[in-house]
Amino acid sequence: MSALLRVEDLRVRFRTMGPLKALATGTKAPFIDAVCGVSFEIRKGETLALVGESGSGKSTIARTIIGLQRAVSGSISFDGQEIEELSGAERKPYLRRMAMMFQDPIGSLSPRLTVRSLLTEPFRIHGLKDRDAGAEAERLLRMVGLPADFARRYPHQLSGGQARRIGIARALALNPDLIIADEPTAGLDVSVQGEVLNLLARLQDELGMAILIITHNLNVVRHMTDRMAIMYLGRFIEVGSTERIFEHPRHPYTEALLAANPEPDPDAVLNRIELKGEVPSLMRRPSGCEFHTRCCYAQDICSRVFPEPSASPDDAEHSFRCHFPLERERAADIVEDR
Repeated sequence: MSALLRVEDLRVRFRTMGPLKALATGTKAPFIDAVCGVSFEIRKGETLALVGESGSGKSTIARTIIGLQRAVSGSISFDGQEIEELSGAERKPYLRRMAMMFQDPIGSLSPRLTVRSLLTEPFRIHGLKDRDAGAEAERLLRMVGLPADFARRYPHQLSGGQARRIGIARALALNPDLIIADEPTAGLDVSVQGEVLNLLARLQDELGMAILIITHNLNVVRHMTDRMAIMYLGRFIEVGSTERIFEHPRHPYTEALLAANPEPDPDAVLNRIELKGEVPSLMRRPSGCEFHTRCCYAQDICSRVFPEPSASPDDAEHSFRCHFPLERERAADIVEDR
């Protein structure tokens, strides 16, 4: 199946100080690299998850894809068309086919607009003046299971779950081919989380859209994604099918994340892996493998040599960066104990 979205060697950096201060302090590189050489693709109708700790670069990738952040280098292609270097006007038709659900369900909605205005805003932005705003608002509310009278409400009159449904409805307004969902279950009760995930899964089946999910919640990843990418300090350290990685993680960081996932069974025997130290600062990246300062399997080479990507011998799509990848037996023990 052809790729709907293809990202190649994406690099995003942010300045840490202005040019004059950098000159005065003799700082030659006054920036941090938030995303370092990330490559991936999303196929039509597929769901891919970006997983990692806060600050690993997940949301930066999403904002760069949608055009809210510019990359320093790299390529972003949508349906075969390179879009990263396009001007705003040239990029607009492609952005119309993408939509983003932001992390804060209520904070992402303007408090001055009614739900009807929020839902029909995409039509105004893209110059679709021939649409009946009232009918479109009702259609979108119906799609996410909310009554038509919600169109008259304001964001402060919505619960977190209702606001999330409005966010989904707004994302669906222009019938996008790709939805980017940044922490779609953040701040929601467990029961409401299930409702939102089931809604997204149903809409994906009905509309055939691809979804890029950014989340810390591994239960969400396992429930509704086809593939997943594990991020650490702005890099992908393991990528593969969701089922494969849960059953056979190859990177020690992935092993630690899976072991830390909450287990609802109170009688389950847990094999937690405690990572050493704190996440290193992006301004002072460790040499060699950047995870070696926290890895219980690290050896001398790990602190000196940056690991190149490797692929599993029996699955070319399962790749990882590690000098000493986990063996199947050790990874299987982690999954069995969870």
